Amino acid sequence: MSDDSSAVDPPQEAPAPPPVRRRPDPLLLVAAGVAGGIGVVALRRPQVGLYVIAGALALGAVLRLLLRPRDAGSLVVRSRRVDVAVLAGLAVALGVIAGLTPFPAGRG
Repeated sequence: MSDDSSAVDPPQEAPAPPPVRRRPDPLLLVAAGVAGGIGVVALRRPQVGLYVIAGALALGAVLRLLLRPRDAGSLVVRSRRVDVAVLAGLAVALGVIAGLTPFPAGRG
């Protein structure tokens, strides 16, 4: 019996998996809008800031309504109906508060 170990191919490494493409999370867009609205409120423009926050929440509701759960990322918390209702309800409530509250005239 002869030793044919020299004829055996050395083990090869498995091919690397394709790189994972990360999708940006839509919640980051909504959070940026809310943070921008808070910044506007801090600049003594509370009514405008609340409208910006309400708009960001409304955008979140629209994104949650239109995007597939896989693409909606962290906006998916409960069922689609509940998520959209909560985001839209908060947006409307903040818009109404901003419109009905008598804010003092801003200085400067």
